[in-house]
Amino acid sequence: MKKWIAVFVVLYGTYWYASRHYNFADTLVYAKKNPQASWAPAADYYVGMVYYQRAEYPKAQEAFTQLLTDYATGPYTAKGLLRLASAAEENRDFETARQSLARFIEEFPDHKDKSVAERRLEYIKFK
Repeated sequence: MKKWIAVFVVLYGTYWYASRHYNFADTLVYAKKNPQASWAPAADYYVGMVYYQRAEYPKAQEAFTQLLTDYATGPYTAKGLLRLASAAEENRDFETARQSLARFIEEFPDHKDKSVAERRLEYIKFK
């Protein structure tokens, strides 16, 4: 039992320290400075996801835009396009959302989420 309490205290202490001293915007800047690093696209994507989950949609949109600008193709492109569209919709930036969904449909015609993207594009077509 003492072992679990110690683990909990260490994890909580790590979380507390990181939340007070670490800024996700720094991660985006660092990834931008190191575009050749293999971890950089994942960093952009996951920072965007954290911002999206926190409902900080402008920051999420910025992170996904950086991802798609710096890495136009790659393993995070499809997911990044869909998440960019979601963040842009939340920001009422419907033009960016439409462009992102259209690009997704064009570049990934066989993707499992194509029908979802088509429905979302149809929904925001005239907004």
